[in-house]
Amino acid sequence: MAKKQSETPEAPKHIAVVTDASLAFFEKYINNPSPTGFEWKGQELWLEYLKPYIDDHYVDNYGTAVGIINKDAPYKVVIEAHADEISWFVNYITSDGLIYVIRNGGSDHQIAPSKRVDIHTDNGIVKAVFGWPAIHTRSAGEKEEAPTLKNIF
Repeated sequence: MAKKQSETPEAPKHIAVVTDASLAFFEKYINNPSPTGFEWKGQELWLEYLKPYIDDHYVDNYGTAVGIINKDAPYKVVIEAHADEISWFVNYITSDGLIYVIRNGGSDHQIAPSKRVDIHTDNGIVKAVFGWPAIHTRSAGEKEEAPTLKNIF
């Protein structure tokens, strides 16, 4: 039977873009350590998630993973993700247990103080925080020194 012109058309079916599976992947992906120079685990996670949707893939030496759809067509679709994250290397540990670090990649030392970090060790992850002298321990009335690679720990 044909619809009458006055009938309202059916609403399109809702397709969930964010699903429990996509949220689980996202949480796993963003909590995976992939520091500059060591991006392969992030690349693996990303490409494993994309496998059902892509025809081919490649990774480069700079931390980028690319999935390709319609690889043999004149026009291709690519899905790209860059996998590295801000990271630092432990450089020195004082006898008091303060850990000094050196930059890995483009980390900005000025935003480091008070940031929470995970220190990856042979015995697991150690939770830590970037520190720098507390305000009550700095000399009053003197010019405040900005965070530098020499005074954050």
